[in-house]
Amino acid sequence: MQVVPDASPLIALSKMERVFLLAKLYGEVVVTPEVWEEAVTKGKAMGARDAAYLEQSARQHAFVRARLTAREREIVERIRDDAELGLGEAEVLAVAENRNALAVLDEKAARAVAVGLGVAHTGTAGLLFEAAARRLVDYEELVELLEQLARVAWVSPELLARVLKRAKEIGKQ
Repeated sequence: MQVVPDASPLIALSKMERVFLLAKLYGEVVVTPEVWEEAVTKGKAMGARDAAYLEQSARQHAFVRARLTAREREIVERIRDDAELGLGEAEVLAVAENRNALAVLDEKAARAVAVGLGVAHTGTAGLLFEAAARRLVDYEELVELLEQLARVAWVSPELLARVLKRAKEIGKQ
């Protein structure tokens, strides 16, 4: 399965040093040009340690740097005309739609567009839940990771509570 993460989830996972979870959970990780620019190139220019970690992890786990097809560029333009999304989010949605991949998006507006396009998607908290469900992290580590996530990005307290409740239920099985 291919997964196409947006910059925000990549940055958050990098800050938590858990980028490898993308490859372990989903297989092939596809990074669009604008997402790479936002998460790695600009981050390194600002001296962000997590950007260097992300670049190293991308090499180590053989992330694919996407080259957008003509069709994907058309989809990007259509999305940008119809919705007020950034270029990175539009690229993620276009690639995920065209390649039947999973999009990893944290912004509410991008997730709404994903629903409208019929694009399968999850967010960073959902990805961490999936890691717990597949026993890549235990419940205690999931709690710690969600706390870290809440420190590096805004996450709805209700969402965190739902993820923890579901994880606890899975742990009882």
